[in-house]
Amino acid sequence: MSSPWTRWIPAALVPVVAVAGVVLVPMAADATPTLPEKSPEQVLEFIAGSADAQYSGTVEQDSELGLPDLSSLGSGYGGDGATGSAISAALELLTGANSARVFVGGPDTSRIQVTDTLAERVVIRNGAEAWTYDSESNAVQHVPAAGSARPDTGVTETPAEVATKLIAAIDSSTSVTVTDTARVAGRPVYQLVLTPTDDATLVGSVILSVDSESGLPLDVRIFAAGQTDPAFSVGFSSIDFGTPDASLFTFTPPAGATVDESTVDSDNSGTKPKNDDKAGPEVYGTGWSSIVELPAGSATDGGATDTGDSATSGLLDQVLTPVSDGRALETSLVSVLLTTDGRVFVGAVSLDQLQAAAAQ
Repeated sequence: MSSPWTRWIPAALVPVVAVAGVVLVPMAADATPTLPEKSPEQVLEFIAGSADAQYSGTVEQDSELGLPDLSSLGSGYGGDGATGSAISAALELLTGANSARVFVGGPDTSRIQVTDTLAERVVIRNGAEAWTYDSESNAVQHVPAAGSARPDTGVTETPAEVATKLIAAIDSSTSVTVTDTARVAGRPVYQLVLTPTDDATLVGSVILSVDSESGLPLDVRIFAAGQTDPAFSVGFSSIDFGTPDASLFTFTPPAGATVDESTVDSDNSGTKPKNDDKAGPEVYGTGWSSIVELPAGSATDGGATDTGDSATSGLLDQVLTPVSDGRALETSLVSVLLTTDGRVFVGAVSLDQLQAAAAQ
């Protein structure tokens, strides 16, 4: 389910909130494939031309951010309803490995199924309509058709979507190169490397593995500065470029499910529950070291530091540390500060930089 604050996180922070799939699959150790040479510009154009690709497969995701594993708490630990499910899912993503089935029927048609031991989470986009469903809480969020506006569920389904947002963040503070070829899900790929030149960011580099036939990004790995293993990875372990059945992109709420109707923001920046008039974010700085300030009450429906739900608060307590001006989460790739007055600061920067922004 979608949390109100997730839609505001910048592209460099995609790994923190991307509920896309869920065990890291190493690059194949067989011989490096021989492919025609491509410049960084050509690989970027190749990616841009893959927007209409249709495919299905298994996506594997892993986060190694130095946080405790919360998977034993269960997917329902985050509390009841959409907000609790969103917090639980996001924190599970931060602290462990997951797997999902992904089906894509085109640029605006997709389905992701994340299956736990006894439950399933489903996200479906079909044109301007979107559905999310959590079988454990039997909670549904529906974003009805809204003209040309594209609904945002707060969930990034595929490596291609993660790659697209990271590519959109390329600016003068980013070095872009093409390195050795490799294989992902048995397919030859080009590897496009994005390296921030901004010393203030925690992001060391990003590797996008791009299918040599379709141009589709098959794998994304984000490395924290000074580390040789990825802090976040999302990629296909298997993929089929056949057209998925159209019935996969329709959804009927199960009997007895709680359905939350949402609207699309007029500025097309995301979805929000009806009658939700929370202010938007303020951004400090630019590029990879930018910091986003979210207004009081953005972290959850009940406020940044008091969720109003004991289970959700308990889950947050597992990863938040008290600091002088609130509570904080520090990882190798991203920092989050929840201030005592309810504001939220997020950035791929150190905690002291967030505290400096909060003091302005």
